[in-house]
Amino acid sequence: MPRTLSLLAIAAVALALPLAAAAQTEPQPPEAAPGFWEQDTLTGNWDGLRTQLVNAGVTFGLQEQSEVWGNLAGGLRRGATYNGLTTPSVMLDLNKLLGWDGATFFVNAFQIHGHGPSGSLVGNLQLVSNIEATPGTKLYDLWLEQKLLNGRLNIRIGQEGANDEMMLVDDAAVFLNSSFGFPALPASDLPDGGPNYPIAAPFVRLKYTASDAITVVAAAFTGDPAPSGLGDPQRRDAGGTAFRLNDHALLFAELWYSRNKGSDSAGLPATYKLGAWFDSASFADQLYDNQGMLLASPASNGIALPHQHDFAIYGIVDQMVWRRAGTPDQGIALFLQIMGAPGDRNLSNLFIEAGLNWKAPFAGRDSDVFGLAVSYQGIGAAARQYSKNLLSFTGSGTPYAGNETVLEATYQYQVAPWLVLQPDAQYVVNPGADIASSLSTRPLKNAFIIGLRATITF
Repeated sequence: MPRTLSLLAIAAVALALPLAAAAQTEPQPPEAAPGFWEQDTLTGNWDGLRTQLVNAGVTFGLQEQSEVWGNLAGGLRRGATYNGLTTPSVMLDLNKLLGWDGATFFVNAFQIHGHGPSGSLVGNLQLVSNIEATPGTKLYDLWLEQKLLNGRLNIRIGQEGANDEMMLVDDAAVFLNSSFGFPALPASDLPDGGPNYPIAAPFVRLKYTASDAITVVAAAFTGDPAPSGLGDPQRRDAGGTAFRLNDHALLFAELWYSRNKGSDSAGLPATYKLGAWFDSASFADQLYDNQGMLLASPASNGIALPHQHDFAIYGIVDQMVWRRAGTPDQGIALFLQIMGAPGDRNLSNLFIEAGLNWKAPFAGRDSDVFGLAVSYQGIGAAARQYSKNLLSFTGSGTPYAGNETVLEATYQYQVAPWLVLQPDAQYVVNPGADIASSLSTRPLKNAFIIGLRATITF
């Protein structure tokens, strides 16, 4: 009997093996396409064409960001505004397309519409929205990137904004106020605001990854992105195609130190950055003319004492402080950036931003993010003294405030992979730091603004 059972078992296995092999080679039914609310983009996969293009090395992007804002108190006046930004883009993997190993080409453009709340409602220096700008259509990024040394060396050349890669605080990206993207200090001090949304500039950037922990980044930009002239620089480079190369240089250097960035790291991830920028242009003294007299004096010739260059030093911390067990990135992260510059040639000499974001604050809302932050733009002592001198000589006006400070609370609600709604509230202390009201007798009152952004990925 045992021998008979063994023979039967062997026979059963012998019969099962070919059947199992046949089952494995049978074609499997195609996976069902994700539903409307589950697909990554509003327009879906274009009946498979989008995937075919990506596999061939061509990635198209189209995103619309639309906002409504209301100023409930303070600032210039109460009221509501609408503004929006449409961003088409194309990325080419030149290895897949041309066999050019390690090369990528990228281009995008901006279609800016509506009118943001800062200029018409609030009167602040740190723009309420990081997409508000002069309406128009213009080229922005246009660059070629090459990876070398097994990807450790990365070179990018073409045109982009400095805040695409430099002075970035990753954990501050959720916030809508412009200072959490491009810091308020260079935005106020650099000519025409520097290479910053919505005006990019020619540049070259080198990034070297020395190890998993250490990265060194250096970049050189055309310092003033707009052609010379008066009026709005965004109109002077209306199409984003000035491509200015015959101007002063704006140089950046950053050292990054990263910890626990691997997916298998037990510790909490963090990134620390030490950086500096240097601008070779001439910068006007905030207090004295070129004859050594006070600029505010009626006897002054009005020509400011020139300084041959400008610079700033900054440090950045991105640190996760709590992570939900079993998840790679759900939890609470803190951030801090401090930037300082000489006060004699700059309106703003100190910038500080700090805050937290909490990814997945509620069960079942894995992609939502709550954020709370503060941004402080300090006004230099020389500029403040100029305003006091002006008041003394003319008998009118108000002294500059020592700072403009923004408090922001925001929440990203992921309705679908292709749709995000983001309610936002900001409280602005000393809007405009009383600079615009220096020739009047009434500083702007603290402002309270609320808004809603809808982001749609097509």
